[in-house]
Amino acid sequence: MENALFTAHQFTAQKIDWRSAVKLACQPLEAQGDISAHYAQAIIRATEQNGPWYILSPEFALPHARPEEGVLSQQSRLSLLCCAESVVFPDHPDVRLIIVLAAANGEQHIQTIQRLVCWLDEENRLANLTAITSQQQFTSMIASL
Repeated sequence: MENALFTAHQFTAQKIDWRSAVKLACQPLEAQGDISAHYAQAIIRATEQNGPWYILSPEFALPHARPEEGVLSQQSRLSLLCCAESVVFPDHPDVRLIIVLAAANGEQHIQTIQRLVCWLDEENRLANLTAITSQQQFTSMIASL
C-alpha cells in the first residue's frame, strides 16, 4: 500500500465476533514485531470491563490499548480490517471497519488519530470502506489509495 498511514490491511468475508475481529486486526502488527500477543488481550480485557469506548462512529472502531500493554514499535502503527459482515458489539453499534492503533506514547497517539481522521474524511473514504462487501472491491479500493 503506497499510503504510509497503514502498516497492514486485510479483508474478511467471514462473520466473526468482536473478540476475533480484534485479534485478526492485531495479527499483522504482531507478526511484524510491532506489538506483543498481550496487546490484543489488553484491548479485549478493557472492552469487557469498559465496553467498546473506541467505536468512534457507526460502523467504525479504533481499538487500542496503552503503550505499556504490548506496543513494541517506537513508531505508531495502524492495521486496517474491513469486514463484509457487521461485527456485533452487544448494546453498541455494529462495526464493519476496524483499525487497530498501536502508539508508542501519548503524543504519537494523538497525532496518529488526527492523521487518521483527516485521511478517512478525504474523498469519503470512511463511507467507501464501510460499504465494501467483497475482496475484489477491497483490493480495488486499496489499489486506488
